[in-house]
Amino acid sequence: MANKNNVVKVDKDVDLALLGPLGCGIQMGSGTVMNTLRPEPGSSIAIYGGGAVGLSAVMAAKIMGLKHIIVVDLHQNRLDLALELGATHALNGKEVDVVKEIKRITDGGVHYGIETTGAIPVIIQSIHALRVSGIVSIVGMGGDVTLNFTNDLLMEGKKVMGTVQGDSIPQIHIPKLIQYYKEGKFPFDKLVKYYDFEDINAAFEASKSGEILKPVVRIAK
Repeated sequence: MANKNNVVKVDKDVDLALLGPLGCGIQMGSGTVMNTLRPEPGSSIAIYGGGAVGLSAVMAAKIMGLKHIIVVDLHQNRLDLALELGATHALNGKEVDVVKEIKRITDGGVHYGIETTGAIPVIIQSIHALRVSGIVSIVGMGGDVTLNFTNDLLMEGKKVMGTVQGDSIPQIHIPKLIQYYKEGKFPFDKLVKYYDFEDINAAFEASKSGEILKPVVRIAK
């Protein structure tokens, strides 16, 4: 049973099975860009993690007209998809010095960052790659992080914040995403793969391995 306040009215012309993933990670990634950070057109952002949250942030950043949209991940298939969805640069964290490369691309660091992995070294990278007065939103589930407050934050006026579900009002944000999808601006269907109910274990395995970003299990065809 769902509370009426949790119900979101959606466009009946779009397959309901496709819209399920909008309620969690896709809302989180896109909302963190559109509602929380609200970057200016022409500014720069680094997105750490190329899962559903990170790639949703990529699509949102493209809609908002950012100049540099940099994605960092360890898996080439996710980096390739990030470029397809609108990233301007895709960095493999195993192959490059991420902070150095971001500062080279942006001539000093990004204005904004979104950290989706929860990995402590990556959280620190996301702070170090900011330019003066930059802001990073942490949405990944991490643990204790040790920082030098003066050098890492205070001297360059950087800000670190946490964001829950992209500061979204679902009844407003989700219909907005659906409209962007219908206009071809938010192709989140590229993250989704459907599975029949009898293949539910395969769906779990594909999600666990990262092979599929958003598996959707259909109870009935």
